This record gives sequence, C-alpha cells and structure tokens, in this order.
Amino acid sequence: MPRLKTRRQPIALVAAAAAAGALAMAGPSAAKTLRIGAQADAGTMDPHAQNIQTTISVLSMMYEALVTRDKSLAKAPQLATGWENVSPNEWRFTLRPNVKFHDGAAFGADDVAMSIARAQADTSQFKGFVGNIAETRIVDDLTIDLVTKEPDPLLLDKLGYIFIMDKGWADANDVQRPQDLKQKEETYSVQNANGTGPYVLASREPDARTVLTRNPDYWGALDGDIDEIVFQPISSDPTRIAALVSGELDLVTAIPSQNVAQLEANPEIKLEITDEFRTLFYAFDVGSEVIKHGDAGGTNPFSDRRVRQAVNLALDSEAIVRTVMRGYATPTGQILAPGNVGYDAELDALSGYDPDAAKGLLAEAGYPDGFSFTLDCPNNRYINDEAICRAAAAMLAQVGLDVSLNLMPRAVYFGQRLWNRDSTMFLMGFNSPYFDGTYMAETMVMTTTEGSEGIYNYSLNSDLELDAAIRDARGTLDVDERHEKLQAVFRSIKEDVLYAPLHHQVLVYAMRPNVGVRIRPDNWLEIRWVTMD
Repeated sequence: MPRLKTRRQPIALVAAAAAAGALAMAGPSAAKTLRIGAQADAGTMDPHAQNIQTTISVLSMMYEALVTRDKSLAKAPQLATGWENVSPNEWRFTLRPNVKFHDGAAFGADDVAMSIARAQADTSQFKGFVGNIAETRIVDDLTIDLVTKEPDPLLLDKLGYIFIMDKGWADANDVQRPQDLKQKEETYSVQNANGTGPYVLASREPDARTVLTRNPDYWGALDGDIDEIVFQPISSDPTRIAALVSGELDLVTAIPSQNVAQLEANPEIKLEITDEFRTLFYAFDVGSEVIKHGDAGGTNPFSDRRVRQAVNLALDSEAIVRTVMRGYATPTGQILAPGNVGYDAELDALSGYDPDAAKGLLAEAGYPDGFSFTLDCPNNRYINDEAICRAAAAMLAQVGLDVSLNLMPRAVYFGQRLWNRDSTMFLMGFNSPYFDGTYMAETMVMTTTEGSEGIYNYSLNSDLELDAAIRDARGTLDVDERHEKLQAVFRSIKEDVLYAPLHHQVLVYAMRPNVGVRIRPDNWLEIRWVTMD
C-alpha cells in the first residue's frame, strides 16, 4: 500500500533519521537545554526492573552497558573495551579503565558481576537476557569471564541491555535486587540513580518531569554539547503536539499519524521518519479452560484455532492502516518485522479480510451466535492504540462477537492485566531488542517457566514441540542456519494462529529545526548522537 511522503536516509539495517530539539538561548556559550516530550514516563529509575523501551531510553542517558551499538547499528564497545569467545560456553571481557560512577566510585569487575546477578533476580524483567549465564568469574579489577549454560550466539546483543550499577552504592542503599513492580515496591533505586553515563539525575517527579544534567567527568564522546535534559511525559497527544508547536518542547517522539500532515506543513518543525522493529497484533488467552472475562457458556473459545482464525479474518488490517494510521504503518501477516533474523517475507502475506468466512468458522467451532468477551487495550502505550482497538471492536461486532472494550493506562494494563495473566484478548506490540526473532520466540511464545522462558507469554500458550524448536534455534551459532530455523518457528506460530497480526509501526519524530539525532529502529533514543545548533 502506498505510504504518505517520508524523508528517509538509510543507515545499516534500516533508515536513519535526525530528531531532537533545543531551547533557544542567547549567545554561543549559553547553556543548552533539550526538552523532550513523550507519550508516557519512564516507569522507574531502577535499571533492571522494567523492560519497556521508554524506560530503557531514559536510563541509557545515565547508565551504560558492556556493549552498545554504533551508528551503523553494529555491536561496539562501551564499558567493555573488548571481548573474546574463548570456548563455546565462555566469554572473557576486558573492562574500560579510569571510568567512574556519578558519585566518584571507580568502575570495575565487581560492579559487572553484581549487575548481572541483579538482572537475574526474580523481580527483574531482564532475566531473559542473562538467564543463560551460569557463572561470573572475576579475573582482576578489569577482567571478567562469563560462563553460559549453553552456547549463546546472542550474548553480546543481550548484554547491551544490562546496565551496570555500582555495587558499593547498591549495598549502601539496600538495593541489591530490582524493585518488585508487581507489588508496587518502592526502593531507593526507584527515584535515584548512579551510573557511568553522560548525564546525572538531578531531579525526579514521576509522571511529571525528570531532569538530567551533564556529567562533567564522562569518559566518552558525545556528538552534541547539551547541558541539561528535561524529559516530560504528556499523555494527551494534542497537548504534546501543541507544546512542540509553541516552543515549550524541542523534541516529541511517537507522533500520532493524524498529526503528521499538520506538522509537515509547519516551517518551524522538522520531521524524521523510519520503519520500526515493532509489530502490533492481538493475542488471546489460549490456556484457560473457561473464558476469564466474558460469557461463552463455560468454555474458552480462544483455545480453538478456528475461533482465533475467525478473529484474524474479521480484522481488516489494511483498513486500520489506511484510516487510523493514515498510511504510517505497514499491514502484516506475521508478528516479526523485516530486518530481523528469522523474518520471512512469504509469511508477511495477509490472511485477508473475510467476515463471511469468519462467521462460518465461529459456527463450525460451536458459536453460531458468537459470544461475549472483554478486549483489553492500553490507551497510552502504542501509536494510536485506543483508536486501533475501537476500530477492531467494531469489526469484531460485525461477525457477531459481543466485545466490551476495556481501555486503561499502560501502568495498569501491564502491571495488573498482562503481568498477572488476567486478560482474555489483548493488544500487544513487540520490539526486537537485538534484531533477532529469538527474543520474541523465547520470551513470548515458549511455555512459562520459573526462569526466563515465557516471561511475556501472557497467552498461557504451551507447546512442548515448539519449545524444543525455539531452544534449538537459539543455540545455533551460524546465523544463516538460525535464520532458517526461526523461519520455521514463526511459520508454526502463524499456522496455529497464536496471534492476529495487525501492522509494523512507523516511527515519526518531530522537533525544532536546530536539533538532530538518529532514529534507531528499536525506538531507543540514543542521547550520544543528539546535536543542537
């Protein structure tokens, strides 16, 4: 389908783009403040508690990992200067010397060991990234060995998400483990931070504003010379856009598609656009015997593949992209975005909008008059999420399904509904943090265990044969071979209709014309690349 005009410049796997903003100040030596407006706030300052991209982006301004990505999106050294895979299950990392945390403490191997152990804790949402690490061995202050349970071709990619915390600071403030988000726990690390990154936490007002100031002792290089960052969550799209147009904000991320034309016509606003590695789709509770939220005569219709296929055929994803997304999305037939290892263009073929066939499948499954259920959706997490869900509810009603739409803020949606596996049908958006389908498969599809497998399997799906296929793929070192194995995994997922795909998102950033930043396809706002004139 044709898309509205975009401004694309390729970098590595995807398009690159500039985005950011600056507060106009008098004189060339005046301090520079970057005011960022976002749809939602970072959920915590704890670096290992919440795996949500907004939280990760904000924390990456203060915390750093062993490995990062350069502007071509290739893996690059950060707190580690180098690494060696000395055996299939053992990696040696050489750490960067003369690095200090914001409080002046020296960075070293004990901080790395503690941070990995912390990320493996039950309260961490990053267990899947470090669950394969069986042992950490400190060789000396600047050398550490990581021993994995099985060969891990994606270990370096995963470590890019494990921010390093000062062990002494964690001990002194009794935050040796991440906060428990499920229990709404408050710890010292929720409101405070102590990293090695380019910016220091100056003040924190949850859901209002977070202020960061330049770290004068930062070891690394920055493209820009921004002195202060003010991060402001503004849930209302019109209010956030108005603040940008009036000059109260400098950069706004995740611009709703209905506002793109308006902003593109404004000579004081610059837009940058790129395809995101995030796919939106609907998911179902396939594991419960009886529907949790609804009435289906004491059954769970979504445990029947025919019902899931009926929902898939009842959803017109092309119409949603055309009317709700205004062309700023790509309809899809699978849940993995292009550019990822495991992506299969053949699987991206749409199943087709066919309400008559959907009604026939519902009747065949024993629901000729449909049934009632609750559709859970966030209203401030994905681009146009509320409008997408309203459109979907209307489409499902056309095939005889009685849908109660339950819209809620992202904190309630994830914290109370999904994390507690208490949803019947729900909207999901999944990113690929290391540009490989393994992460999605092992965290969202595999049977949930006490470890990291199935940590985001909110559908209660359990298929032991599929579990085995995913384990086989994730342990395959050869990338071409792993690609083929993952294609087979996602083919099985599509054939079983475990999910009803909608579209791949397109990222639109808007900003004042004097600022630039590259848009990463995973929507990670990389502060090191932001510039201000």
